[in-house]
Amino acid sequence: MANIKSAQKRISTIERRTAENKYVKAKLSTLVKKFRKLIEEGNVAEAKKFSKEVYAYIDSACSKGIIHKNTASRKVGRLASALYKAKASAPVAEKKETKKVEKVETTTEPATEKKAPAKRTTKKAETTTEEKPAKKTTKKAETTEEKPAKKTTTRKTTKKAE
Repeated sequence: MANIKSAQKRISTIERRTAENKYVKAKLSTLVKKFRKLIEEGNVAEAKKFSKEVYAYIDSACSKGIIHKNTASRKVGRLASALYKAKASAPVAEKKETKKVEKVETTTEPATEKKAPAKRTTKKAETTTEEKPAKKTTKKAETTEEKPAKKTTTRKTTKKAE
């Protein structure tokens, strides 16, 4: 046991912080186990909801300095990939996919002398329901404004006399 008063305080502080760190690490491992158990059972929807809580706790432990930031990132990445694989392998019931077809028409007006940005008008997307997965398509209208010609420069080279 230390004889100096500040060393005695330091020992008690270290013991208290060690106990807190053990608690946080134990709770973290418990949350990860629960999350993995939900995935193994096939409760993907519940696992997705629970994932936010687990990720937040991992980030909290990282910000407190209990686990390293790379460790936290690795844990979150592995849990996220496990959740993604579970979603992909889960039996998918027949769903009606909504197909979004975006029609974007742009019109540009020439800029004023103060170089104000050109005004744009757009139309909202229309939605329809179909059985097949949707692909987004965009169509742009041609602009009425002509673009200025590109400037070309030529370089003059001279050869040095040998």
